[in-house]
Amino acid sequence: MDEATPLTPFDTMTQTREIQMLKTVIPYMKSSQKKQFAILIKYMELQNTLHIFSQEEQVLSMCSLPEEENNPQSLLNSLRPFCTPNELETIDMLTTMFSMLETY
Repeated sequence: MDEATPLTPFDTMTQTREIQMLKTVIPYMKSSQKKQFAILIKYMELQNTLHIFSQEEQVLSMCSLPEEENNPQSLLNSLRPFCTPNELETIDMLTTMFSMLETY
């Protein structure tokens, strides 16, 4: 993924500005420190995830879609920003197939 790839709704809820800043620091650290620092960052993300899932209302809003958007084509379109060119071809083929099936 490149820097232009958007964050998922889940990432938006579990990431903080501070965590993003810490991730930015990793390339500037000594090699011997990078692994431990990266593990610390992932631990912080896990803590945020556990905190979010302890708040039922937020989890429900994060995990819910309007009924009209809860379909295979919407799922495929949501995956597009994270796909390689080959994967995009597959998604395009599946999208075409779903469109054809809806027509019948």
